[in-house]
Amino acid sequence: MLPCVNFAPTDPTQTYTARTKGTRDSRDSSHPRRSKRRCVRQLQQTWTTMTAYLDRTTRRLTASGGKRMMMVPNIGYAGGGSGGSHTPASAFATIGSGHKAPLSILRRRSSAATVCLASSASSSLADDSFYRGAGDQSSQYQQQQRKRLRVARPDEPNLFDIPPDLHPTYQTVPILLRAGIIVASALLVGRSGLSQIFLASSSLRTILGQLSQSLLSRRWFSLSVLRKSLSFLLRTALLSTVANLAIQEVAYPPSRVTTKYLAQRGELPSSLSRYTVVRPPAVSAPTVETGVGDGAVSLSTASSWNEEDATSSTIGVHSIQYMKRTTNTNDSIDQKYDSLILHHGFGASSLSWLPVLPSLVERLGTNAKGRSAVGVAHDAPGFGFTERPNADLEGGLEQYGALNNVGIALALLQKESQQSESNGGGESAGGKNAEEEDDGGDEKVKSLAIFGHSMGSKAALLMALHCASQPNLLLKPNLVVLVAPALEGVALPSRPSSKGGAGQVSPKSSLMRRAARRVWIAWRKVFLDYPFRYGLRRLVNGTKDFWRKGLTLAWGDPQRLSDSDALRFQWPSIGEGWEEGLINFTRSRLLSSPSDPALMDDGQLLREVANLKDTKVVIVYGSKDAVVRIEGSVAEKLRLEYPNVKLVRMEGLGHDPFEEDVDGFLTVLDEALQE
Repeated sequence: MLPCVNFAPTDPTQTYTARTKGTRDSRDSSHPRRSKRRCVRQLQQTWTTMTAYLDRTTRRLTASGGKRMMMVPNIGYAGGGSGGSHTPASAFATIGSGHKAPLSILRRRSSAATVCLASSASSSLADDSFYRGAGDQSSQYQQQQRKRLRVARPDEPNLFDIPPDLHPTYQTVPILLRAGIIVASALLVGRSGLSQIFLASSSLRTILGQLSQSLLSRRWFSLSVLRKSLSFLLRTALLSTVANLAIQEVAYPPSRVTTKYLAQRGELPSSLSRYTVVRPPAVSAPTVETGVGDGAVSLSTASSWNEEDATSSTIGVHSIQYMKRTTNTNDSIDQKYDSLILHHGFGASSLSWLPVLPSLVERLGTNAKGRSAVGVAHDAPGFGFTERPNADLEGGLEQYGALNNVGIALALLQKESQQSESNGGGESAGGKNAEEEDDGGDEKVKSLAIFGHSMGSKAALLMALHCASQPNLLLKPNLVVLVAPALEGVALPSRPSSKGGAGQVSPKSSLMRRAARRVWIAWRKVFLDYPFRYGLRRLVNGTKDFWRKGLTLAWGDPQRLSDSDALRFQWPSIGEGWEEGLINFTRSRLLSSPSDPALMDDGQLLREVANLKDTKVVIVYGSKDAVVRIEGSVAEKLRLEYPNVKLVRMEGLGHDPFEEDVDGFLTVLDEALQE
């Protein structure tokens, strides 16, 4: 129990003396100042003890759940009579969801030097400062409170704003500090520059005389003074700018947080966001084998879902997932799909599919056998909030490739399958139950719709081929939708094959070669990676309008661009290591030119997927796409060389038609599927 603090005034005009029950000090009561200090000290100790007691009780009641009443020990306060009478006051705290607790607070009255304890003030239990330093249960309570306080944007119901305590851009250096930087820079430069200027004209009379002579005769002195003054100003500006950037980088940088940190605080960017740790299975690159005489093409892949050749390391993946909620179906579309997988493009994240994902699942998803369809869009390695693998390890750079991206998608499907089975959902995509292994039939195979945008189109094609070549996956790619596909050899020029691989070193490499590789890695980090990372950070996080200005080039109609569109691209810029991830992905693409002529290029991938049985391929593009130009000759080439591919053109839209016009994208997709 807490000690009861009594205020017993010996005289109405004197300061009250506070003492703890059971203790007495006549020496303190005889000195007013000493008595006041003792009173304040004891009250502070009592308040600290009471706050800790309330904190422990709050955590205990919060863990048990429900709304309860908690009795705070009696706290006495000063009475009005001269006989030292005091009235006990009880403070109660209501513990529950969204309720406030009237707690006793400490108030000091400096004018009368009186300290009293008021029992009528109230404070919210959701205040973070009240729970600072609390335990795990208190952190869970804070997370629940943050979720309640977060409000979705009006034009984007599934998107949240960036928390106010996180800064996506560089913070402004205070004006007084900037003024001090300029003065200090001028003093440093002036040690040589100003001295030279004043030594050239030692007195005011000399200055005026030489200035008049220079104006009349245009002698060299005026040019010399002007040149030195201009040099002084330029050097001062350069030094102050460098110092300002250095201080801003150290003291006022943009926020960098991990996805795990956001997940623990309940501050992921979307209400559909999920953070999952998965172990991606190995997916081999498809190859073609030329037959004898007729040049027939056959598909060959080596990995399967149940094999033990999965990558040894796990990876934390951020994704957005949506499960179908309504039971009504769109009668105009005959084919329904159990799972929808969506791959994003370069520089984007899974949030780019956020505006259209719920509508896609509701329109195309099935409710067969009591199980609702699910749509999953994840961040590819190097983008968004997915963890960045260490590219300097052996095989690390390969984890940024499209094959590992496909493995992550399959692992997420398997994770969703296990969760559905544990929740009583029975069968699901991505696996099969033990009792189904003997009598698996076509009715057990799950229908899969795969979407790919820009760079993600290649991952969509690879995933379709992998699922089609592995029957034990029980995943059948019935629909492949490519939006503005950035496919080499189709919409983009082909890259020449190289003799080198992805820059990895064989385990049998010599010790000297490994040492040279370590030296190269250190040199590359210092002279290439760090400057590029700093330049990217300054470019992207330097101004608030970077994404809006950049997206105006990708949008067909800049008037359609909203703040929520820019926010979806800005969210990942607060992720830890996003610059390094982008650099590693670029290195992976540059060093992954196929050296084996048997490996398929993007054009062959598209042709193989289009020739799959019961698989429909649809390409959607905008007529004003300035990033991947399909309008014109490329569209004509697609119609001639890929007759099995349905080509859909959206008038007036750019590189992201499913973000620019959600309803229009769904309409043209429905029409294409009806055909």
